[in-house]
Amino acid sequence: MFAADCWIVLDDVQFTRRDYQHRARLASTSHPDRHRWLSIPTHLPHGRSTVIRDAVLVDPERSRRRVMHMLAQHYGSCPDWPVLRHELDSVLVSSSNRTRPPM
Repeated sequence: MFAADCWIVLDDVQFTRRDYQHRARLASTSHPDRHRWLSIPTHLPHGRSTVIRDAVLVDPERSRRRVMHMLAQHYGSCPDWPVLRHELDSVLVSSSNRTRPPM
């Protein structure tokens, strides 16, 4: 996202659990065929009809810690990790309980 020329936020569609809206697949740098899922617990105030922009994190502080821990575990040995970590710190610190960044 940081290197993209254009970034489009699709936040007015239904939030779908067990999809890439809700989780990300982290690949191992040493074993690309191995992967682990990173999911963040979310609350859908309007049930299944909740759109992405209305979904909220169940425990924002715990989610921030979990994201940073899992990313450090998977990518901490990469040469670019210090730069990525710096950028992640700034994004995670400024985040709210929303699943999308403020516009």
